[in-house]
Amino acid sequence: MSRWFRLTRVRCLVRPRQFQSRFLSSQSPIEHVRIPCASAGEITVSLHNINDHDTTTPLIILIPPVSQPRPDSVAPVPACFHDYPTAVINYRWQDYDEDKPRATPLHWPVPLHDITFGYSWIMNNLGSGTNPSTKPRPAYIYGSYLGASLAAGLALTETHVPTRYQPMTIRGLIAHNGIYNWTMFLPDHPIHTPKLRNNRGALLPIATINDEPIEEGGIFTDLKHHAPALFGTPSNLFDPFASACLFFHSPDLHVPDDFTTPLSAPHPLGGAFNAAVNTLTNRSPTPSRSPTPPPSSSSSSSTTTTPSNTAQSPPPEQTEPPKKEKEKEEEKEESAATILALATHRAKQRKPPRKGYSWFPPINGTLRLPFTLLVYSAPTTPTHTHTYHPHTQNSSSNGNSSNGNGNNFAVQANQLAGLMMRSLDMHEFGRRRGVWGPAPWEREFEGENGEGEGVDRGGERWKAIERRVQSFEAAGVGAGVDGEEEEGGLGLDGQGEAVVGEWLRERIDEDLGEQGGKRNGVEGL
Repeated sequence: MSRWFRLTRVRCLVRPRQFQSRFLSSQSPIEHVRIPCASAGEITVSLHNINDHDTTTPLIILIPPVSQPRPDSVAPVPACFHDYPTAVINYRWQDYDEDKPRATPLHWPVPLHDITFGYSWIMNNLGSGTNPSTKPRPAYIYGSYLGASLAAGLALTETHVPTRYQPMTIRGLIAHNGIYNWTMFLPDHPIHTPKLRNNRGALLPIATINDEPIEEGGIFTDLKHHAPALFGTPSNLFDPFASACLFFHSPDLHVPDDFTTPLSAPHPLGGAFNAAVNTLTNRSPTPSRSPTPPPSSSSSSSTTTTPSNTAQSPPPEQTEPPKKEKEKEEEKEESAATILALATHRAKQRKPPRKGYSWFPPINGTLRLPFTLLVYSAPTTPTHTHTYHPHTQNSSSNGNSSNGNGNNFAVQANQLAGLMMRSLDMHEFGRRRGVWGPAPWEREFEGENGEGEGVDRGGERWKAIERRVQSFEAAGVGAGVDGEEEEGGLGLDGQGEAVVGEWLRERIDEDLGEQGGKRNGVEGL
């Protein structure tokens, strides 16, 4: 297990508020704006309390937990956002209760395009404009469940170093019970493989195999069951905009042919392999004409070959009509495709891909990782989470892995948080293969020689990383996505709303303090 994934749960210190209602009342001013999505129809962006604030007030961009059944449906807004202007992007995704498929399936990447069009409209129409005398409007993205996956992809690719020529800048991400690596639902993912460890020279399994599902029940399992309808093909699960963890590392499994069949299963083309080879090599298993055997010595003396006899038995290839020649070519093409499919399948079986880490965000760019709060429900089954610290070496003998012993919202959040912390520690904060460089918050502690005497640089670095990426375990929810208690079951509980509200106020206060002290046009995160 890599030391980067020993992630500790960051406890948010909050001053809980008593909210009268958890969702926005119907009497609040709401405007609906229809936004065309090129040739793919249109979406609706719902605006809450927009006219009550100017462009200097931070904007909340909310992405609902599921696709709304109707364009004019009002998605519930948590009460912790009531004091802020809020824009809700009502994306389109395959509805769970659909019995009849639409003419145009609304699976991935339709929701990604909807979010992109919606954010572009919000930035251009609700931002501060491109006037260099005005500062970009800060925005915070909130999403839950399916919306959390979309919110993570949007925030990780649209959080740039603010400049005065930008109308809007994303300052933070709040995600609740999101799926940040959809490939973990596939049967070939390493999380489904029994781990082995060395015990006095012998490789022994960590845990015995049981028939219990590795995913927890309830909403999490519902999302797994609906993955084929949501994504259409397994290859869409590997899109980083859906699986945000893949921004930071390459997938450690091959793209399967379907959502349920592992590579270890027999390939359906295995029985046709020999027939395909015979077709390509002209060794058809069906009887075919053979050349005329040479005449015997007795018959050769009494039989004389004449031109008329030769004309009566032309070569077989000259007698076949053009139609059969075309069919034979098609058979060869099909046989070649069969051999290629089976060879690819066998190659995948022999050598699974190795996970390689990516440099994200890219170097020498304006992209930065946002301040992030990952809220997740308490797992219904015991899950091992690990403590991340950039300076603590892990022990490989404990048998634990970053994936824990299951797959649930807590594991998904810890995976993404650990990858973001690893990126911050290695890239943005100046550490390159063990070589420490001065970080912005360390410069004020440096001495005259610039060596930072008496300063615990590792401790300061870790505190900054911990502030940047935080997580909170909220109370679990029992209603499934297919259940009737969808609106209440997919929302934050009272404690979760208090944590989110306090985290948001702290970030906004810090942003206002930083902007007040800045005199140039570029501001750091």
